[in-house]
Amino acid sequence: MPTIRPASLQPATALARELGCLLVVLCTTQEQVSQVLRQERGETTLVTYVPPAADSYYLNFLTSAHPDVGAALSCHADIARKRNVGLLLARICGWRTLVYLDDDIRNLTASGVARATAMLRQFPAVGFEIADFPDNSVVCHAHRLAGARQGIFPGGSALLIDISHASAFFPSVYNEDWLFLFDTVNSRSLAVAGRLTQLEYFPFAHPARAASEEFGDLLAEGLYRLLHEGGGIADATLDYWHLALDRRTQLIDDIAARLLLPNNGRALTGPALMSLAAARRRLTTITPLACVAFIHAWQSDLDTWRKRLASLPLLGDLMDAVKFLDLPIVGAEVTR
Repeated sequence: MPTIRPASLQPATALARELGCLLVVLCTTQEQVSQVLRQERGETTLVTYVPPAADSYYLNFLTSAHPDVGAALSCHADIARKRNVGLLLARICGWRTLVYLDDDIRNLTASGVARATAMLRQFPAVGFEIADFPDNSVVCHAHRLAGARQGIFPGGSALLIDISHASAFFPSVYNEDWLFLFDTVNSRSLAVAGRLTQLEYFPFAHPARAASEEFGDLLAEGLYRLLHEGGGIADATLDYWHLALDRRTQLIDDIAARLLLPNNGRALTGPALMSLAAARRRLTTITPLACVAFIHAWQSDLDTWRKRLASLPLLGDLMDAVKFLDLPIVGAEVTR
């Protein structure tokens, strides 16, 4: 469970206790570790933190150095880094199944996990639809606010993975889970085990959030559109990204136009328009070349990641895995 805020461990702790499995809580700072350790925990809980400089070998990617990734908020890199650490820990420990569960997801039950685990016999990854509160980008929330139907993609916030088939990684960009699951979706191997709830938040509180999501949203939406059209990575050319940027610009402008219709009576129109303006401004700085460059770096990183996975030792013990990855031990705690 990755966390960047003082989160309640109670739902995850209760679930882990009922399932009889380990709960690994990955914080960002030692201060957050201290806050988490003050809460009641289960008998088998690891709490540690993943600093930005954690293990420069296994977590060093070309995509992380992309200039448009650097322009995003550090929270996107933070969540990707923690999800990748989860993959590494699972590999080193020899686990068969890894469950990702964000700290704001609710209503995941032991029976739901059991149902999803059974589906892993047929699918390499099983997710859940987060329909209430919808798990979307800021622009997509504005799209829904303007009266459009907005889909929801099962992503990393609640996801079960068969470790033996997990060969992708999470890039340091918004929609990192879409990119992680790209090949799985392309092979029609992603299953959905049910619906869960996410704690509600105000998506238009900070326009910078919309701006930070724009590059990743453009990439993910563009790549998945290719899949729907029967294409693939090879079709993500400069010309394709020219069209994708035009479509994205038109989408944001259309959403804003619908929100500006007279007598819409929406109290959230002002904040939503502020976020759309921030996303629109960020979009003007993205070029087709930047998109193509990211795709090539991503594919190179995938090859590198798979070689690194193959070189990992099988240690079997969680604390040995933590030490191998040079994760902080001071302030961490394992209860057994």
